[in-house]
Amino acid sequence: MATARQGTVQYAHLPRVAAGFAPRRVFTVADIVFAFDPAIDRPLALPSSVGGTVAECVGRAVADSFAEAVAVARRGKASILVICGRWLDPIRASPAQAAAIRTAVLESAMAGCKTVFMAPDAAACHELSRMLGEPQGLFFATPSAALNLEVHGISVELVAAGAEVVVPVLPTLDDAAPAARRRIVIGWDPATHFSGEDDDWLGDQDPAARFVSAAASSPAWTQPGSFWIWASRRRPALPPGIHHLPPLQPRSPHEQTSGSCCTLTLIDREASHDATPLLGDWRASWRDLPTQRVGWRTVRIESPSGGAEELATALWSTIEQVAPGEQAALELVRCIVECGASVGRRVHVAEVAGETLARLQGLFDPKSFRAWCTQLVADPGESLAPLGHARSGGRPGTTTSFTSALADIVQVIEKTPSSPIRPAAAREAGWVALELIEST
Repeated sequence: MATARQGTVQYAHLPRVAAGFAPRRVFTVADIVFAFDPAIDRPLALPSSVGGTVAECVGRAVADSFAEAVAVARRGKASILVICGRWLDPIRASPAQAAAIRTAVLESAMAGCKTVFMAPDAAACHELSRMLGEPQGLFFATPSAALNLEVHGISVELVAAGAEVVVPVLPTLDDAAPAARRRIVIGWDPATHFSGEDDDWLGDQDPAARFVSAAASSPAWTQPGSFWIWASRRRPALPPGIHHLPPLQPRSPHEQTSGSCCTLTLIDREASHDATPLLGDWRASWRDLPTQRVGWRTVRIESPSGGAEELATALWSTIEQVAPGEQAALELVRCIVECGASVGRRVHVAEVAGETLARLQGLFDPKSFRAWCTQLVADPGESLAPLGHARSGGRPGTTTSFTSALADIVQVIEKTPSSPIRPAAAREAGWVALELIEST
């Protein structure tokens, strides 16, 4: 059993999955499997008012997503499992977590699969190696020391660009048999979470942009044996030739990608000749395979007439129409109710939100209705423009006059690029003020 605690989760064995949730198994042949940011020692935060199977699934999500990546490597008979980003922090991790990772590395080695960690520096290699007891089959690559391995007779060079995007000077692949060599360069986003705002990563501060620039200036960029990967919880704009590696498990509803590992195939296993059967279009073999155990979704409906029962029925119908994705064993759903700029409706939604959520959560079934509703709010992003003086006809000396003035202020903030207040925050604050007045 897994027990969730603040700061750590104890894992009896990584491959076990929470009772009642059957992950979708996808089989694909692969030579190399890539996994980003397992962060085993950082479990997902539990939503409020959850328990039982839901709490267990959330608490085990990061461990189970990593276990699925390991299983993908074994099912695909991969030769290398490459891990980048956070994996196991020696300061935070428990002995049980370290033991589980050690077991995964050893069992992968017994199946013929090496585990490679793309470490930020040599110190991280030594710390992790000591914590895991130097298991057989564990290898490291750093920005200052690339790693060379052999996959079915093909020489594979793994280059770690790191979170600081330090791409070493790479010589061209100009040996006698360049077709039998592969160079894979991997960089990763240093951000531990994504808030949904890209403004924090503009210009030279954007690590993805630095990686793209470093790739473009590298003499190895155009070499036929090179392959470039950028791992990130965001979905940055990447040029053709650089492949995005998502995290194994999303950590917030702001992340727009499903959790998955990625695979790459170098040889044609269906070829029958004796020589190494190189895959002709090997770059096109890049595949995303789902690993996430918890997903997020937002559903929107128009405010219905009636109380909590009518609202719950409308939301339940909408959630069912968009069936939970096969990539997640559990979906955490945020419910947004559009109120048509009616302050009275917004107050009513707030009054019945608790009872409505209880009704929806009571419908949860791990086999048929795998959605757990975590929040129900009136749409905080609705425009206040219909309440402004230009459209509301506000009269001086009335509450409507205050409402119109507040709506006008919000609109000014929205139209001012240099405003220190984000438009979304201004709209939400405006609605909160109007709801407080309406409810008093």
